[in-house]
Amino acid sequence: MAARSVTVLPPAPLVLLLLVSTSCLVSAGSDDRRELLAYVPARRRARDGGGADCRAMASRSKCLERSDRCRWCRSDALDDMCFGSGEAWRLPHQIFSCEAPSA
Repeated sequence: MAARSVTVLPPAPLVLLLLVSTSCLVSAGSDDRRELLAYVPARRRARDGGGADCRAMASRSKCLERSDRCRWCRSDALDDMCFGSGEAWRLPHQIFSCEAPSA
């Protein structure tokens, strides 16, 4: 009687499944990173009346009404958008041109 040899396959499918599930969990929390870029301290939000979300403002006039916190940024490659002043400062200058608040 011949002895049967059992071959053990490497756990590649299990490792692949683990990597895919981990990457799904990481990408699900990517909205949190966007919120960090638009961070405004609680004291300033309270002082400014709760703070409007600059990214929710779709028109230039509404964005510039909140000139203390929001900047209207133009782009030839992407849509023009309203950003918080801190976030507008970090945008690539090769792509976006942000208007300074009028005095």
